[in-house]
This record gives sequence, structure tokens and C-alpha cells, in this order.
Amino acid sequence: MINPKGDILYVNGRTGRFLEPAPGLGGMNVFDMAREELNYELSGAVHKAQTTSEPVVMDNVKLRVEAGMQLLRLTVKPLVNEGESLAGLLLVVFEEQPTPRKLRQNKAPTAPDAQVQALEKELQYTKHRLQTTIEEMESSLEELKSTNEELQSANEELQSTNEEAMTNKEEMQSLNEELMTLNMQYLSKTEELSQAANDMKNLLDATEIATIFLDHDLVIKRFTPPVHRIVPLLPSDVGRPITHFASSLRYDNLAQDLRQVLDRLTPIEANIQTTQGEWYAMRVLPYRTLDNYISGAVITFTDITALKTLEAQTQESNRFAESIVESMREPLLVLDADQRVLAISGAFAQLFGLDAAAIKGQSLRELDGGAWRQPALRLRLQEALENPDQPFEDFAYSADFPGAGPRRLRLYGRALVSHGAQTGRLLLGVENKTAG
Repeated sequence: MINPKGDILYVNGRTGRFLEPAPGLGGMNVFDMAREELNYELSGAVHKAQTTSEPVVMDNVKLRVEAGMQLLRLTVKPLVNEGESLAGLLLVVFEEQPTPRKLRQNKAPTAPDAQVQALEKELQYTKHRLQTTIEEMESSLEELKSTNEELQSANEELQSTNEEAMTNKEEMQSLNEELMTLNMQYLSKTEELSQAANDMKNLLDATEIATIFLDHDLVIKRFTPPVHRIVPLLPSDVGRPITHFASSLRYDNLAQDLRQVLDRLTPIEANIQTTQGEWYAMRVLPYRTLDNYISGAVITFTDITALKTLEAQTQESNRFAESIVESMREPLLVLDADQRVLAISGAFAQLFGLDAAAIKGQSLRELDGGAWRQPALRLRLQEALENPDQPFEDFAYSADFPGAGPRRLRLYGRALVSHGAQTGRLLLGVENKTAG
């Protein structure tokens, strides 16, 4: 067994099995060991087997022996499927063939004839190798031409690809600059939005207005801390429906009002008291985005407990004042800013023959069939109401009253003030100067 260079690696035993390298032969070249007349056939067979990767068999190869000539069968077989350790090796086999007696008893040729035969054989072998080499070179040349064309085509494609890559690089650089500009704009907008969010949070916290933001399904999106006084909400309750929570409001129509606002887009306002006695002005409005899209509802609760307390105190004071006026023995009226009767004394009703309960809430101009409609009186009352520090006294007034007849009166009046503040009310007193 030899490698493609002809170096002997293994020898062939009689059993046909591959043995270890024979002592003294491993690494030697087979062409140096073979007899001279076998060099051409052996070299040609090895070259052909190496080129075609197919077994090469040469019959009737002549070998000169002592008795004459001996015919051999030369076989060179590439070891393709014999395992990785034998890959690339060639198996060389010499087999004896039956030799005719005439050829076997043929004596060795003389030296000149042998030299001529050797030269002829070498010439034939050289011609054969030359032809093979020419064909291989032509084939290689065609392959090189084809490869060169492919390389030129690949080079052109690479140049085109390189130009496209350069163009793409310029576009990417331009796009990168645009992205950097957009990124800076987004960073600026993000800072503005963050500042706006901080301002909005501080604004809501500073106003102490309880606010709940809901979506279309009445699910809580956000709320301000003061809400916990009305609805016990925690930060983890964001994302739950508002209808799942019980409030301290004495009001059962909150869910109905929310749906009505979402359906009709009309705000709803109401003053509601809690179970703790606090009062809140509730407003339910649709949540509008910047592009005027309705994305839910907003509930605000403004604490008006102090206002309600003051209102109750004012009403109580008014009732107390009315009771005082009504119990006075002098003819007195209490008018509001529109000169409507708020309170009337019994003496005034008796003097003009009026029903005290029936005239409350009526305009002064409508009393007694319009007997109090004189423009001078209206102007004087308006001046007194606008200037609390300038009351009027002894205002002469004469008229024919349906229930009392002609009367000559002396009127006086002043604006009522509470704790230094105007109340929008006017006290009108009457003195009867009619003779007899």
C-alpha cells in the first residue's frame, strides 16, 4: 500500500489482509524499488487511479525473469471506503498471469535491443502522459477561464454591493442624524411632560379637592389623596370599578349619574352630605382628551362644610331677624337686593290692610296695586343698598293705597350689615303722617 507520492506504508501479505509496515520498507518509494521495466506501467496506473479515483487494472505486463518473461496483472485501487485512517492511500497488487511457454523461454534481448525497447516504452509512456497532461491542462484552462469569469462577475457584484453599502452608509448616517434630532426632541418633550405631571400633582394636592378619574367602564384610573375621606381607596385599587366600593355619601345615584354623563355628555352637580355630617359639592363631568375624545368621566368633591354651616347660621339669623321684625310694633319691611319682601311686621300689614304671609316674596312695586312703584322711591332704596354708610331719613312719600286709602308717609331705611359685610338686605321703616 502506498500514498499518492509512492511512499510504501503497508505491504501485502498472502492472506490479503493489511499488515503493519514491514521492517525496513516503511517510508521507501515504490518507484525506486520496482524494476525498471515496471516504472512506466506502475507510474501510469498510479497517476490514473489518483486522477479518476477508480481502480486501474493492467494485464499482460511483462516482467523479465531469469527463465525468460513473466506476465503480470497490475492493479492500483484507491482506498475510498476503508475508513478515515486509510483515506487517500492506494493499494498496489501484483498478480502472476499464465504466460505462454514461447514467451516464457524467450531469452533476454541483447543490450542494444533492450535499450531500444526501453526507450520505445519510455517514449510511448511519455507521449501518453504528455497527451494526458495536455488534456488536463486544457480542462484546467477552461475551468480557470470559467472561474475567472465567475470571479470577475463576483467582483462586479462586490463592487456594486460596495457602492450600495456606501449609499446605505450615507443614508444610515443621515437617518442617524435625524434619529438623534428626534431623540433630543423626545427628551425635551419627556422633560416637559414630567414637569407638567409634577405641576399637576402639586396642583391637585394643593387644592385638596377629592378627584377620581374613571374610564368608560367606570374603572378607576387615578385619584387624589383627599378621596379617602369619601371613598376608602388605596393605590392598589387602581384598575377596579368604582361600583365595587362603598362610600360615606348619603347618596345612592352615583353610578346612575356617571352613566348618564357618559351617555349624554352633560355635567351633573349636587350637594351631598356624608354620614359624618360633612358636605361636598359633587360634580360629574366627561373626561375629554386634547383632541376632544371622551375617554371616561371625572368626579370632583369640594368640601363645602364651612359654607353649609355658614348658610345654616345665616338662615337661622334671617329667621331670627324676621321674627324680630314681625314682632315689632312699628311698620317695617325687610327687602332683598331686588327689592322683594323678605320680612314684614304685623304693624305694616295692619296699616295697609295686607296679609303678611301672602306678600312675602313679592316685589315692593307690586304691593297695593303698584302704590309703591314711584321711581324716586326705587332710586332712593337702591342708593341706600349700595351705600351702607348713607342711610336715608324722612323721605316723604304719598300714595293712594287700595287697602288703606290715601296716605302721607315718612320713610326711612338703611342697608343691613353683618360683621362689617353687606348682606344685600334693606330695612324700610314707615311713619304714618296722615291727618285724622
